[in-house]
Amino acid sequence: MNLYIDTIEDKNYGKVFFAMTDRGLRRLTFNEKYGLRAIIEHAESHRLEPAENLRKTAAIKKQLSEYFKGRRKSFKAKLDIDYMPLFKQKVLLAAARIPYGVVASYGDVARLAGSPGAARAVGQVMASNPIAIVIPCHRIIGSSGHLVGYGGGDSLKLKQWLLEQEGVAVRDMKVIFD
Repeated sequence: MNLYIDTIEDKNYGKVFFAMTDRGLRRLTFNEKYGLRAIIEHAESHRLEPAENLRKTAAIKKQLSEYFKGRRKSFKAKLDIDYMPLFKQKVLLAAARIPYGVVASYGDVARLAGSPGAARAVGQVMASNPIAIVIPCHRIIGSSGHLVGYGGGDSLKLKQWLLEQEGVAVRDMKVIFD
């Protein structure tokens, strides 16, 4: 099976690498230094053949561009996550339901995933979220309202920037609730 790899770049968020199979979006990373290498290593470990096919990646590339320009609030993309353990799939799908401009705690996501009390386990899943932005782990915050843990790009600064782009008020790395 092929893993179609593409990239998108902007002055505000840098370079984003993403990859998809014929089943759907499989990887998305902001890590400019290691992002492409991580995708290639993922392909090797899952016996996927890295390939380029701009026709296959065009729709998600357009959606990402629209999101980063503030013109898209949700994504219409199939996800290829069936190769993951069931708990991880449930957590990622629960996180994907958090709407644009809304935040939830790790405990909230654990409840949405059907595992109340598994907030720490949710944190571990989010720390390795393979499809950042589309699965919006940046919308998940600590129960105190503080921004905690973000593996994408420049860590918490990027998380804050993404939330602010979505209209969430953040001050001193804490979400300001009305």
